[in-house]
Amino acid sequence: MALTISQSHPTFALKDKVNSVSQNFLHAHGFNYFQYLRCFADGSIGLLTNHTGLFEHFQQENNSPVVFSSFAEDNANTHSYWFLWDEELPAKPVELAREKFNIRHGITLVRRTKHYYDMIAVAVPNQLANPGGFYLNKLKAIEQFVSEFDRMKDLTQLLNKHPIALPAPCRDANYQQLCLTKGKVRVNGKSGFTHITAQELACLRLLSRGESYKQIAQLLEVSPRTVETYLQRVRQRTGFVSLQELERMLLICP
Repeated sequence: MALTISQSHPTFALKDKVNSVSQNFLHAHGFNYFQYLRCFADGSIGLLTNHTGLFEHFQQENNSPVVFSSFAEDNANTHSYWFLWDEELPAKPVELAREKFNIRHGITLVRRTKHYYDMIAVAVPNQLANPGGFYLNKLKAIEQFVSEFDRMKDLTQLLNKHPIALPAPCRDANYQQLCLTKGKVRVNGKSGFTHITAQELACLRLLSRGESYKQIAQLLEVSPRTVETYLQRVRQRTGFVSLQELERMLLICP
């Protein structure tokens, strides 16, 4: 049986809004596709995108995955990483995106947390001779836009409020490995490698989005004092004090 999702679901209802807020960024860098996908620990998902055609197509296939990720042993201890679709994903969805929807050479940023992981992607409409080099020059711009999109709470909070339950055959093949269930991740501190916990990582990401301690506490369901303690521990363990240093640490994966 194929997965069926109502056209009133935020994934479809907000397509034009997502297209509007991403249009300048996409055009400035030659992209035609943007995806903000959240995958939860139970296999359900939330999706915001400017182009739903690919997602709609996967719904037409019986008992087939609708989400595709890349996860290898090298990624096990990292809290975030990039992968190129052409190199890491199964050939069938990559070919489908290219041939039917003119979505080529995608790149995905994976951000891991304890209870979900985000897969944020962009792609281009044209064939590139050197996709890796092209995206290497665009990473900072992509990261900046992702940070801006993170702050659009009217959009991003809907991912948690309206998850799409996926039957087991439709789930990401790696969903059970990608959440940070062990609770710790390795980071490169001032004096070398150390670790932060999944909750500390969540605090840092929310802080970098401009959330206050009170707002972070509400989102993580802890007290503001606990948030303060988390951040103090991160600073002590890593040796980084300023928010700018901590944000840079999150961008540089071990």
